[in-house]
Parts: sequence; C-alpha cells; structure tokens
Amino acid sequence: MPTYRYTGVSREGVERKGVVDAESVPAARLKLRTDGMYPLALTEETGVRRLLPSLSLLGRKEFLPLLTRQLSTLVGAGVPVVSALQSLSAQVDDPESRRVLVEIQESVRSGMSLGRAIESQAQTFPELYGAMVRAGEESGTLPLSLSRLADHLEDQARTRNRVRSALTYPLLMASVAGLVVVFLLSFVVPKIVGVFSHLGQALPLPTRALIAVSNVFASGWWVLLLLLGALVVAGRRYLATDRGKRARDTLLLRLPILGRIVHLSALSHFARTLSTMTAGGIPIDRALRLVAPTVGNTVIEEGIEAAAARVVEGTSLSEALRQHALIPPSFIQMVAVGEESGKLDYLLDKMGEAIDGEVEARLSRALSLLEPVIILVMGMVVAFIVISVLLPMLEISTIVR
Repeated sequence: MPTYRYTGVSREGVERKGVVDAESVPAARLKLRTDGMYPLALTEETGVRRLLPSLSLLGRKEFLPLLTRQLSTLVGAGVPVVSALQSLSAQVDDPESRRVLVEIQESVRSGMSLGRAIESQAQTFPELYGAMVRAGEESGTLPLSLSRLADHLEDQARTRNRVRSALTYPLLMASVAGLVVVFLLSFVVPKIVGVFSHLGQALPLPTRALIAVSNVFASGWWVLLLLLGALVVAGRRYLATDRGKRARDTLLLRLPILGRIVHLSALSHFARTLSTMTAGGIPIDRALRLVAPTVGNTVIEEGIEAAAARVVEGTSLSEALRQHALIPPSFIQMVAVGEESGKLDYLLDKMGEAIDGEVEARLSRALSLLEPVIILVMGMVVAFIVISVLLPMLEISTIVR
C-alpha cells in the first residue's frame, strides 16, 4: 500500500505533518478528513526513502521500549488510542515499523481492542506484550500497564547495553590478536623460515610444526574457510533443533564461570518479567507460560512450564518452583513470603534487582580475568613463533663454531 506524506490543519487550527497509508491520493485525503485533518499538501513516499530506514528504529529490541514509553505517555495524558497511534506512526521513519503501527491503528479504528490488534502483529510484538496490554484494557488501567511494560523493556535494554559495553574491549582485543597471528603465519613466518628449508639439515620439532601451520595458512586458507563455513552452517542447523538448543543450554549452565552468570541472568529475567505481568493483573499460570519462552534457556524454561502446570492443578507458586533444581531456595522463600503478604510483584522486582547486581559483579570479575588471559595467550603464541625461528639459528651458529 502506498504511503503519503501530508501537511494539514487540524480542527483546532494547528498545522501538522505526518504520513498516511492509502490506496490512492483521493483515499488518503478522505482518510485524513475522517480523522479531522484538512490536507494542504500530499506527496507519495519515494522508493529511495523506503530503502533508507532510520537507524534508531532498526530492530525490535531498540524500537519497542521507545514506542511503549511514548504510547504510555500519550494514553496517560488522555489522548485516544487511535490518535496516539497516528501521532507515533507519523514520527517513525522506518517503513516497516510505520506499516505495523498503521495496521494496528486501522484495526483499533475498526473496533478491535488494542491488545488484540497488537497480538495480530506477532512478528513485532512478543506474546507477553499483547497479554499485558489486554490485561490493562480489561482492568481499566491501560496507562499503568503500558508504563510498567515500558519500564520492563527499558530495564532489559539497559542490561543488554551494559553487557555489550563490557564485552566490546575484550572482543576487540581478541580479534586484533587473532588477526596479528594470522598475518604472521601467512606472510612473515614463511619468508623467515623458508631460508632454513634449503640448509639440508634436520630442523627442530617446534620449527617443523611452525612451518606446517604456516603452510596451511599460506596455501590452504580457502580450505580452512570452507571448513569453517560448513561448521557454522551445520552448527546453526543443529542449534535450531530442540535437541541442539537443550544441549547448548545444558553446556552453558555447566561452564565454570560463565554458567553461573547465565543461570543468574535467566533468573533475573524470570523475576522481573513475572513481576511486571503479575502487577498487570495477569493470572499466575498464564504469566508463567508467557514468561517461560523469554528466559533464554530451555532447561530453565522447561522447569517454569512444569511449574505452570502444577499451579493449574492448585499448587502454590512457591511449591511449584520448589520442584525445579535450578531455582535456588532463597528465591523460593521470597516467593512464598510474597504470596503470603500479597506483595509478590514487589518482591519479585526486588529479587530481580538484587540478582542483576550479582550478575554485574560476576561479569565484571570475569571480564577483568579475560583481558590478561588474552594477553597471556597472545604472548605464548608469539613466544612459540620466536623460539621456532631462533632454534635453527642457534644450531647453525653452533655448527659454524
């Protein structure tokens, strides 16, 4: 469907600019007049602009927190949902994001609830998003539900950004070190070590090993690339299966340092998301089923789904979670206290904050160890190369003497 940019005047006499999707120019004018906007200028979007989406709105993870916060603010200020969606779609430069908002706007205008309209856009909005909005509509607290949802998405975005920032330097350092080693083995070492192959003398074992590795990088690099590509494709296909996902997640949980960080991160996400959903009035069994696929680990996900089944049978949440070995006793105790006091959402949120602090501390310690390890490994590789080159020289100097 074509998209048109317009400049118009509202019923209040305020000049506004925005975009509208319609089949033709007359249809766009009619739609604007129906919304109380009198168009002054109307131009169709060109293909070039569609190919250059706004960088700030590429990707659902970056788009949803901003959208939810703005929608929460507008709805909380008393702006009708249709008008709020129209205002937001007019501000979006990314064609795909704008298309989604316009479709939701049209669905709401035709009589569908906002929650159901969001659920119809499953590729953009996760299931728990639509459930939170529907719960807010049914309880008459839509602005509050949107505000809680925005807080939750912003917390997740901050956590992701902290992890990315912490990993940037070590990954850059490791990449540079790897490129340096590949360069040495591909171009520098063959020229230096090639001199020794014409001496007719048996070379030391380290030198022979270095020559073999150097020959692989210098002449067989394309084979290495093909093998690497095949391994990546095979690995991705295996990890796309349920068996592969479970094997990967089980291995991650068993790793010495990383395993504890992965475990705590999943628990933090579980606590914060469940807190947001219970505060929004979603029944605990449905909240558990919605939260389970979002924790990022299939082993913990299976435990949460099993707990949801026990809750449906009438078991309390704390007792249902007690059957899961990966849920620590302190976590279960706090859940029990929350159930007894009626402040489950508050205590879950506080547990999420506490676990986040521990994750950040453990991640900082792990990264502080990673940098010297990278330097040490790089030093050992360079030392091996230097020794392999010097050993034949020392033997030659001994023979000459």
